[in-house]
Amino acid sequence: MAENIFEDLFAKVRNIDWQVETANIYSKLKGVALRVGRVAARQLLCLYYVLAEGDLSTVDKLLVYAALVYVAVPGDLVPRKVFHLLGIMDDLGAVYYVWKKVQSKLTPQIEQKVDMKLDEWFGYEVSIVK
Repeated sequence: MAENIFEDLFAKVRNIDWQVETANIYSKLKGVALRVGRVAARQLLCLYYVLAEGDLSTVDKLLVYAALVYVAVPGDLVPRKVFHLLGIMDDLGAVYYVWKKVQSKLTPQIEQKVDMKLDEWFGYEVSIVK
């Protein structure tokens, strides 16, 4: 019985149009990125571009999408407004777990797109070399 439930679930997930779903989440990412800052936004954008362009299994796509939605959607399992730091930590934990899982899929092209988008959103980052 449980096998049928999982088979049905995976059949539905395999038929998701990931390009459409990725485009839907992108519109929410900028607002989140501007609230969390450049450093945290980097991981979110890495996840976004890996989902959009990476070679991920269906399960990994679902994990990345779920992490992005969890951060982008106002509702939380552990609300930030009530639990403050703990509410932030659950978001970070979800993103970090998924990011570590798909980190090997980050290509130099994805890294470059992330940097370009961060520069567009936050301005150019200038580093001083001594």
